Amino acid sequence: MQFRPLTEDDVLSSPPWWHDRRLAPDRWRDDETRSAVAVDRGEIVAAGAIWLSRVHDGRFWVDIVVHPEMRRRGIGTAVLRHLATLRSRDVPFAARGYVDDEALLFADARGAVTTQIVPPARVDLSARTFLRSHAQVQPLAGIERSRVEAANAAMYRWTHETWSPVRVGFEAALNEDLWDVLDVEASAAAVDDQGRISAVALTYRDSDPPLIVAETTRRHQAAGERLVEGCIRRALAILAHRGVTTVDFDGHVSDPHFLPALARLQPTGRWFRLVEIPTP
Repeated sequence: MQFRPLTEDDVLSSPPWWHDRRLAPDRWRDDETRSAVAVDRGEIVAAGAIWLSRVHDGRFWVDIVVHPEMRRRGIGTAVLRHLATLRSRDVPFAARGYVDDEALLFADARGAVTTQIVPPARVDLSARTFLRSHAQVQPLAGIERSRVEAANAAMYRWTHETWSPVRVGFEAALNEDLWDVLDVEASAAAVDDQGRISAVALTYRDSDPPLIVAETTRRHQAAGERLVEGCIRRALAILAHRGVTTVDFDGHVSDPHFLPALARLQPTGRWFRLVEIPTP
């Protein structure tokens, strides 16, 4: 078995067994984005890619797919070892998925360690009345874009700092497409007496059902749980008025003000894990 860079021709003629993967040609962005195929007797039997996020640079995300008839023969591990030689810096791998995803089973077999857990996140909007309102909550519409972007970056930075710190200059990448996908009318912010944004519930309209991200803009925020509840309640009320019946949330079990609010909403769904894989 030999390895070579994954090419544009490989993508255009990709076999059905990797059609559900987002594989791109080697160095599709830069030296932090690498991909390769494994070839046996002239046939591609596996493919894999690694990339550093533009927001985080402490772990390489990895995605590997092996021909269904060639699995459990050590090919996936061989691809992982080859991808390790292509890294632009000596950092471990990372993967993510629902608890029963095949990709995570592969990661666990390679000694993966869980770095974060995302709780079940599908919510019926009829549960919104379980949340308390707050007088400081107002529509996001009307707040200057620069202030919203700063609040989004502040929230993201502290909620990730203990397990996946952001890279220098992450703000530009984080907010790059924000206004293309943000549902401003169905988003909310808590603004204190000094005009500072202390919490947000950002509703994204590029998924079905809509997706909400909510937390305070700093870790040690007074009345943080109530502020987040109030922001979420207002966002859900707007969506319910439109006739929306369910939403998804994106957050972590380590988010101290968001998780209690989510628990009140009695979410359903599957647990999601983020893991670190030791370099082979």
